[in-house]
Amino acid sequence: MAAASSSSSESNEANSKWLDAHYDPMANLYTFSSCVALADLHGDGEYKLVVGDLGMAGHIMRLKVYRGTGLVSESTLLDLPSAIVTFLMDQNEPRTPAVAVTSGPFVYVYKNLRPYFKFTLPPLDANPLELDVWEQAKEDMIDPLTLKEMLEGIRDKAEIPLSVRSLRFLAQDVPEMENFVNLHKGQPIKRQMTLPSVPAFLDVMGQFDVEYRVTVACRDGSIYILRR
Repeated sequence: MAAASSSSSESNEANSKWLDAHYDPMANLYTFSSCVALADLHGDGEYKLVVGDLGMAGHIMRLKVYRGTGLVSESTLLDLPSAIVTFLMDQNEPRTPAVAVTSGPFVYVYKNLRPYFKFTLPPLDANPLELDVWEQAKEDMIDPLTLKEMLEGIRDKAEIPLSVRSLRFLAQDVPEMENFVNLHKGQPIKRQMTLPSVPAFLDVMGQFDVEYRVTVACRDGSIYILRR
């Protein structure tokens, strides 16, 4: 009876539509589902796994390519990736896709797994109130503590978010504030557009032999369509 039950169980497993997933606790691979793609990178009919690896604690970010469960190549990424998509840039044969990687305000395009193009999202207008208080700090009209209080008030009420510089200043300890102000007060304030870390923000348009375009959606609701 036990033998018959065991045989029936093995038969069910053999006919199952499910496959056992590969599990490797020592792979040291840290990523999001939005940073994973399958692509026929060399036009040979063999699909490979392309992964944007965040690295350990945000260090040593890599663009990695796996064939099966083996690592076949890797390239250094300059910043944390937030999404990856593959797309066809031209109609040359063999049809080999390029890889687009988004990171911060940039879209990096790799062709033949080598850096090919970088698109930078345009800057946004800074908050005029923020510009004014930094101008006062530049002219030594206010001290760092007053600057902190004024920026906190702007952050809590204004519709336009603060720049990265102001947010970094507010994160400083009091003894470090004066050095931070002296270091940055003479530089222009820039508020850079950024990309959301969600799987749907990077997509590809096109079908069959039509030229493909990469569509990028940004945090402020803007949409950019990139074409070669």
